[in-house]
Amino acid sequence: MVAVITAAPRTSTVFAGFAAYGALWGPYLSMLPDVRHATGAGEAQLGAALLIGALAAMPAMFAIGRLLDRFGRPVAVSTFAGFALIAPTPALAGSVPALFLTLGLFGFGSGACNVVVVALAASAEAGDGPRVMNRAHALFSIGLLTCSLGTGAARTAGVPAEMIALTLSALVVIGAIAARGSVPGRLVRQSREPGRRLRLGPAILLLCLLAALAMAVESGVQQWSAVFLADVTRAPVGISAAAPGIFAAGMALGRLGGHWLSGRASDRLVLLASGALSGVGVVLLSLADAPVHGLVGTAVVGGAISVSTPTVYGLIGRGATPEDRGAVIGSAASLASVGLLLGPAVVGQIAGHTDLRVAIAALSVASVAVCLLALRVPARNH
Repeated sequence: MVAVITAAPRTSTVFAGFAAYGALWGPYLSMLPDVRHATGAGEAQLGAALLIGALAAMPAMFAIGRLLDRFGRPVAVSTFAGFALIAPTPALAGSVPALFLTLGLFGFGSGACNVVVVALAASAEAGDGPRVMNRAHALFSIGLLTCSLGTGAARTAGVPAEMIALTLSALVVIGAIAARGSVPGRLVRQSREPGRRLRLGPAILLLCLLAALAMAVESGVQQWSAVFLADVTRAPVGISAAAPGIFAAGMALGRLGGHWLSGRASDRLVLLASGALSGVGVVLLSLADAPVHGLVGTAVVGGAISVSTPTVYGLIGRGATPEDRGAVIGSAASLASVGLLLGPAVVGQIAGHTDLRVAIAALSVASVAVCLLALRVPARNH
């Protein structure tokens, strides 16, 4: 092996990256009902478009993890800036084909950016580094919350959606370029032995499956919450647009609580609680008969399911060797992102054949599965 000396990324850099990543998601989620109506897409078509976006994320995750291990900073900065440029495109869609294309681009860019921020957090945690994964993911949710609510307020005041998305995109691009010096030149400490193939063991694959199920619940509720409130509870635009922000608020609080709990309880207990409480929240949301009840159910799901994925990524990142960390995280995130395919797409397809209440309620099955798989996680943290 060839040694490569590198410093871990600063905690502030990790936190800023997650917050900006969430900020790019905020306008996208809050504007999804308007984009759907502007393109004339039905529930099944929107579900298919979201499926394409999730599919596009998978190859991006595989590729970016390996490029990060090899090139470090240039890949991290260019990936982040690239996603910022792509993020506004769904707001510009005016037809169903354009919806499919722009959501595919958004999914590709988001998947790549996700690996970058998770790799930065895992590198910061490596060795004796502080636990940052749950706090960092909480800042993703805070960024999403702030920009989702801000987008809803701006739209209510008559500001065009396109202007909101494009302005935020430009600010993140400028920030990514300005902060490039705080990203380590390399995110690993040594290069991989020539010819050695990356292998994911059974324990990592089990964690990937658990994360995939958690992501199915997370993405299913997050990406359909605004549509559910608008179409099922007949919420006005200002309230329905706030649903993703309320979900993000629940996630932020849940992840901050998860960070506190992770120092006092095992990862197994954290994951068990996440699955059980998210199932309760899903049922509450599916039974909502008024906007306020829908928002409560949305917040419960967000707070409960929020800790599953960061806990899994923390377990995987701490267990990976330094030379393989980016590739392992990229591969694991790509496998786990199958949940991103299943959540929104399954909700859309079930809703197309039954109704949106039944489709949302079906996500409780994934929550139960999270609990069952959590029993296979070691009872003690390492």
